Amino acid sequence: MLLKIISAGAGSGKTYRLTSEMVALVAQGIRPEGIVATTFTNKAAAELQERVRVRLLEEGYPEQADRLANALIGTVHSLGVRLLQRFAYEAGVSPQVDIIAEEDQQIFFNQSLATVLTQEWVDRMEDLCDRLGLHKRERYDWRKEVKSLVEVTRANGFGPEQLALSKTRSIESFRPFLGEPLNRTEEQWNQRLEELLSEAIDRLGNNGDSTKKTETARNTLRGLLSEFQLRGRLFWHQWVKISKLDPGVKSRVDLEELMEYAASHDQHTGFHEDIRLFIEGVFDIASMALLEFDQYKKSRGLIDYTDMEVLVARLLDDPEVNRVLREEIELLLVDEFQDTSPIQLEIFMKLSRLADQSIWVGDPKQSIYGFRGAEPRLMQAIVQKTGGIRKENILEFSWRSRQDIVFANNALFSKAFSLPPEQIVLQPKRLKEDEPANALPALWHWHFEWEGEDKRQPGGQWMENAIANALHQTLERGIFIQPKGEKSWRKARPGDVAILCRTNRECMEMAEALHRAGLKAALSRAGLLQTAEAKLLLACLKYILNRYDTLSIAEILLLAEPMPIEDIIEDRLKFLRQDEAGRVDYRWAGDYYYIRRLNELREKAAELSGEEMMTLVLEELDLRRIIASWGNPGQRLANVEILQKLALKYEEGCNRLHAAASLGGYLLWLGGLESAEKDLQAFGESPDAVRVITYHRSKGLEYPLVVCASLEQKLQGDVWDIKVIPEREEVDLDDVLGHRWLRYWVNPYSDQVKNTRIDQRLDESEARSQARSDAREEEARLLYVGLTRARDYLVFPTASRPTKWLNRVWHEGNEEFPTLDPHIPESPWDWAGKPLDLHSEQFVFPRDFTVREAPAPELFYLASREGRANHPALLIDLRTEKLEGAPGAQAIPAFSCGGPLAFDPSADAYQVAKAFKALLAADSLALDPKLRSAMAQGIADRFDQDGLLSAESLLAQSESFFQALETRFGKPDWSARKYPLRCLWQDRRFQTVADLIWKTPNGWALVQHSAWSGDPKNGARKALELSDWAFLSRLALEQSLQCENLRVFIHLVLSGEVFELRFPALSNQMKLF
Repeated sequence: MLLKIISAGAGSGKTYRLTSEMVALVAQGIRPEGIVATTFTNKAAAELQERVRVRLLEEGYPEQADRLANALIGTVHSLGVRLLQRFAYEAGVSPQVDIIAEEDQQIFFNQSLATVLTQEWVDRMEDLCDRLGLHKRERYDWRKEVKSLVEVTRANGFGPEQLALSKTRSIESFRPFLGEPLNRTEEQWNQRLEELLSEAIDRLGNNGDSTKKTETARNTLRGLLSEFQLRGRLFWHQWVKISKLDPGVKSRVDLEELMEYAASHDQHTGFHEDIRLFIEGVFDIASMALLEFDQYKKSRGLIDYTDMEVLVARLLDDPEVNRVLREEIELLLVDEFQDTSPIQLEIFMKLSRLADQSIWVGDPKQSIYGFRGAEPRLMQAIVQKTGGIRKENILEFSWRSRQDIVFANNALFSKAFSLPPEQIVLQPKRLKEDEPANALPALWHWHFEWEGEDKRQPGGQWMENAIANALHQTLERGIFIQPKGEKSWRKARPGDVAILCRTNRECMEMAEALHRAGLKAALSRAGLLQTAEAKLLLACLKYILNRYDTLSIAEILLLAEPMPIEDIIEDRLKFLRQDEAGRVDYRWAGDYYYIRRLNELREKAAELSGEEMMTLVLEELDLRRIIASWGNPGQRLANVEILQKLALKYEEGCNRLHAAASLGGYLLWLGGLESAEKDLQAFGESPDAVRVITYHRSKGLEYPLVVCASLEQKLQGDVWDIKVIPEREEVDLDDVLGHRWLRYWVNPYSDQVKNTRIDQRLDESEARSQARSDAREEEARLLYVGLTRARDYLVFPTASRPTKWLNRVWHEGNEEFPTLDPHIPESPWDWAGKPLDLHSEQFVFPRDFTVREAPAPELFYLASREGRANHPALLIDLRTEKLEGAPGAQAIPAFSCGGPLAFDPSADAYQVAKAFKALLAADSLALDPKLRSAMAQGIADRFDQDGLLSAESLLAQSESFFQALETRFGKPDWSARKYPLRCLWQDRRFQTVADLIWKTPNGWALVQHSAWSGDPKNGARKALELSDWAFLSRLALEQSLQCENLRVFIHLVLSGEVFELRFPALSNQMKLF
């Protein structure tokens, strides 16, 4: 097995190295179709394939670039599906592999779980949850423990025998932390407890101790005694509560016997039995559900992704499959190997033995997905077994972060990690000497103090408010950054900032604080169905579904009309007073516009799907306009799109499950999402929104300015819940999944476990020591991921509470010794003997922050629809309409062309006029006489087939016209025939062709030839009929040629008369010539 492992620290150019490795090997002769490459996401796979293809083209390998499409590049799941499809017969599955969607898997598992869960099992587990205090704070869903156990079992390849062995070992391994059981019956335990409770209450009431602490203890005991007498027993966390009572000094001796007796409950056989029964119950139900789930899937020909991984792992043990793949796979490339689960790791190990050579790329320092099954221990074992990582395979440069950020990470994590220094330390490519003068130090320390004399740090979300307001002030002052891919530095925007938090809840609190500080937050948080836009849209859908839904009517009136709540209530009461006789609720508010329109849409929507109905309501009621008017339109409209996408997702799920989709089903499905807090709002990402994200989700991303919040976090590691326990220190690479078992311990005291006997014994155990060690390593890796996201600035916010998380990482587990001191402006880190610059800033904020409203963005939205209406045509057609608003005109005789045109009376006058107009369009007195005669003869022949039209007559009349024009206006400087004109009039377009434009030093003349053949006495009337045309043509000519002193003439070609059209009402009427 030829395996090369490349260590790629954060920002060290991992993708570039991967690309270079693949291109170099292809250039050396590896077949592109012989490459198998797995990435963590589909996006990463697409990016890798495209980069390799482009590099191959750049380096002159076009054929290999085309063949790269045949390479197997994708996620582990896509690789597994391809292998199962190809070797379906050997794997024993259908070639049409039907993978259960992740969202459907929970439905199938719940059905399987419901099949095996009898009422007896449910009652037993619920009773045990009560006794063990699991229901103390809120209703505990022990089914989630069963589901988690099933998932871990399947992800690690454990069979029924290993699960049964794990159950036994879990119980046996927990027993040493319990007290030695006493030979005492439950009745004896309870009888003595009742006696001691009664005696203690009497003593406290008669000992003269009236302190508040003693009174509180006495009231607590009274309540517990009443509960004991009512139920016949106390829960185990209540026994612990008695043992922790803190009365006044005078009364302690009176409670000493009771408290000691209560503390000895860990020797109660019933206590031991409850723990055993609960652990057994979880394992037994998980085993039954696992068996039923497998049978359920097999009977329907289904597999999920975990099944797929198991099948692929088994498939790779088939000799014939191995023979085929060994001939084909020349290169196996594994990206982000530190994030693989154990069963995926086994698949990669088997594939590595089949490939000619393998390259695994990753960074053990960024293995942060332990909750998904990733085990850094296995990764490190593989590195050690393969001879470690060679120096040339360690990426040594950071291309992302500024120099001091890189050096700070080097200093911090060289202490935190036990890896060789060369796998931790990076050399920066962005050096200080290359930075502009306006670049501030890269490392920042924000320290927050509060006004007033109270030394206690304000509670609530004060820290989040402080960070948000400090960020607001910083952005207002202005800092300069260099975004990725840009050469110059620019002023930072809110969208250049990321605030990292430890949990989703902390992210939501931070987002709320940013909103209060006047900044937008980009965060996909739950609560979609609680937004006003969702309530309005869903109220419309509910009302269409049920016309009796008066609550939906009220919501529609409140949000859409809009109508004050008081008026809605009064309107409803008025209706009820008028209709007390019968139930006619559906008629209430029927006169309001939106209710009336929904009633009309109800009939249309009968055959529509939920998504189609939603679209219909949005469009017909124009709800987006209402929603956008509420402010923050981008976020609100994006939420509406999320609701539409969820409707499609619901319908796709119904299709997969072969179930009927309905509007009612969609509404119920949304309710389930809300209950599970999975009704996520739109992300709201924009240049004006600060990114708020968890440390885990930030992996693979980078931001110019990163604020590391949640540094006060306590150590999360503990021994409870499910954990995979190795049986031996050394990992067997030939059996990665072997020699391990599942440990499940239950906390029997809820939040009372601290300082109990069990807790004290656990503190001295290897189990808790290992759990804390694992948690410290995990949080160090998580902090490494967070700190390496920063490109230009890295901010550490602090207040009076110690930054325990940062302290543990820097001081090797000591969380009380501070890392950042507000009174010391210097950085705690140095590198290569030189201290690193630190920009320290102290803020003093009030205990209660005022709300700063974010500036409302300008909203651009189309005008509201006016409905169906008659609209004028775009083009003005003066043949069919009269121009509205045109000024009045006068027709004044201008000059004559020497009399009417001479032609045979039997000839068609219209054809004669057309012939003459054709000649006027081409004739000119400057042309050669012979040419003019030939042109006139040709026109006469084309327009008059009977020989009744005289070319000489046409030519003579044309000559008379042009001579009269020159006599009247003079010879032109410029003229044009058949000149196109266009203008706008009252938002409509007019276009025409001017017969003649005549420009002289004295002005302009526009002449239009008319073929009118009526009585010459009515020539002025005919000219006035063309006044609209003359007005618009005049306007068009003035706009296009900026002409002045313009006059418009109508030439009646048959009579030879020319009329001028004047518009006295125009203020710019010129006196021409």
